[in-house]
Amino acid sequence: MLKQAPKPDELLFALKTFGGAMLALALAFWLGLDNPYWCMATAYIVAQPLTGAMRSKAVYRFVGTFVGGTAAVVIVPNLVDAPVLLCLAMAGWIGLCLYLSLLDRSPRAYLFMLAGYTAGIIGFPSVADPANIFQTALTRVEEISIGIACTTVVGTVIFPRALGPVLAARIRAWLLPAGEWAEAALAGREETAEVRAARRKMAAEAVDIGMMTSQLAYDTSALRTAVPQVRRLRLYILSLMPVLSSIGDRVAQLKATGGMTADLQALLKACCAWVRNTANYESAAADALDAEIFRLERCEEAALSWPGILRTTLLVRLHEFVAMVRHSRAIRHFVVDEAGPPGGAEPTASVPGVGVVAAPAQVRDHFLAGLSALAAMIAVLIVCAFWIFTAWPAGAGAAVMVAVACSFFAAQDDPAPAIATMLRNAVIIVLADAVYEFAILPRVETFPELMLVLLPAGLVIGVLVSRPATFGTGMVMGAVGSTILALNNGYAGDFSAYVNGGLGLIFGLASALVVTRLIRSVGAAFSARRLLRAGWRDIAAAASVAGHQDRAKLTGLMMDRLGLLMPRLAAVSPGADFYAADVLVDLRVGLNVIGLQREIEFLGVEEQLLAARVLRGVTRYYEGNPLLPAGPGLLQKIDSAVVKIAEKVGVAHGRHHREALMVLVGLRLVLFPAAPPPFETLALEPAMAAQ
Repeated sequence: MLKQAPKPDELLFALKTFGGAMLALALAFWLGLDNPYWCMATAYIVAQPLTGAMRSKAVYRFVGTFVGGTAAVVIVPNLVDAPVLLCLAMAGWIGLCLYLSLLDRSPRAYLFMLAGYTAGIIGFPSVADPANIFQTALTRVEEISIGIACTTVVGTVIFPRALGPVLAARIRAWLLPAGEWAEAALAGREETAEVRAARRKMAAEAVDIGMMTSQLAYDTSALRTAVPQVRRLRLYILSLMPVLSSIGDRVAQLKATGGMTADLQALLKACCAWVRNTANYESAAADALDAEIFRLERCEEAALSWPGILRTTLLVRLHEFVAMVRHSRAIRHFVVDEAGPPGGAEPTASVPGVGVVAAPAQVRDHFLAGLSALAAMIAVLIVCAFWIFTAWPAGAGAAVMVAVACSFFAAQDDPAPAIATMLRNAVIIVLADAVYEFAILPRVETFPELMLVLLPAGLVIGVLVSRPATFGTGMVMGAVGSTILALNNGYAGDFSAYVNGGLGLIFGLASALVVTRLIRSVGAAFSARRLLRAGWRDIAAAASVAGHQDRAKLTGLMMDRLGLLMPRLAAVSPGADFYAADVLVDLRVGLNVIGLQREIEFLGVEEQLLAARVLRGVTRYYEGNPLLPAGPGLLQKIDSAVVKIAEKVGVAHGRHHREALMVLVGLRLVLFPAAPPPFETLALEPAMAAQ
């Protein structure tokens, strides 16, 4: 099971976890609690290598246990005389909590999941003795609280491994591909495998960094107070991705059409040098770049040419790029190098001059969350029906395990392989615990002897927990192994009870596996298609004539989808980069149509009709199959609107006409990058030429 020898830090963590578990078990023995082994099991459930993650999980576990215990106290006594209603109520509660946990997608989701199956852990065994369920729930909360406290204290006091430095290193590594991509975009280079890999890494890492950031407030490092800054930095980097994509397209178009001027080329080289010099946190260089961008905007020719429009839109994007990088560097300097508060604006405030900043947003798949809840409910009801029909003494344990298994792995696209692995490990645990229960423990007389015989297994489990690839296996083995072993004050080896308990464990897991395969196994390809289609629906809604969507929220949602898509597409298709590029294309289309929606009311009647035709065309395109190229009809609609609005620039409401022109050009570039220009030069009307 351990494919490589443990490292020193893994052994240290294993020793700390084992020490916390033994301390919790000793306290439970001393206090004379009913089920001391729950203290030990909790110690392994809460154990995390990073202190911040462990402390946040401890808080959520305590609250979830309290809520689940309260639910059991409410449900069981009132419905114990109606077994069918009781089973329906318990299954419904477990399903509801699982549904909420899957919608949350943060460490806080553990609270909801735990509240669900804890009600089963307390409620199902209490069916035979409902009068004492309050005492059972109270004792369970006490036992779990002791396990939480002991593990948290040991992990915090003895050689703690702070989350802050680990997160800072992840952020430092996360920003490297952003710099590589920025240099490629500013140079207008065709996307290489390295650039696509950088984009994939940025999107995938954003999901993990967001998860770690939510645990940072519980950390022991100085960075625990920097949560707002880290979140802001993450939003800037996410916002930078569509901006870089736009810059790369415009630079490539200008080079291909001969529209690149010497001054603009020099500006791009200066931006590239500034990006490459990551140690430069001073604002003077950024101020100089901003000044040069403003100068080039003022120097644009009076005649409205297609290359001039491209240069103008590029300069707008460069404004956003410089502002985002400037503030990102200040926050990075504060977070990674612990250099004190960033200069200038408050780090959590919006950045002046940045038109697109992602808002915190998470994709919520109500269908898959509901499907997971339904699978858990059906599995629980099937096991409960078998329990009632056969009056099997271990039926309560089977019902508990089916709830636990269906909840633990519900966030995966296909939980069945993980449940199958848990079932295999459960068989190993039952056999190993039998050796302890009937061959070793009868010879143990003192607590130090008990610690000594448990040490080898405890170290193996601790090392497994310390490794991300085997974390789930180690946690399950520690929790389930402690529960099956059922250590108590005094030895009472009951072979028939042990066999019944082991069979209940295996039957519950097997039932969860069968129901999951029949109902919930969808696979990575299914989830990827749903994520893509959800993004298309958002773009179609934004482009509808009555559509009103927030640009920042759309950016946050689309980038969150990109982060979720990357591991799924990598698992199902070698063409993952095609889909990744499409998500950025979709986002840029969405931002441009939202911009057009914002400006359309300030246009003339004729221009409004033309812009509305464009929006309807985009809506129809995204309601169809956006994996296919957009048709020439949509290009003709965009070009008609571009030419008409360009002719009117400067006559009335010049700023709004110019903004509408900019977003229409952006829409054209992203949907039809290879299309020839709709015009070369348009003479401005006198009102504009005089400006």
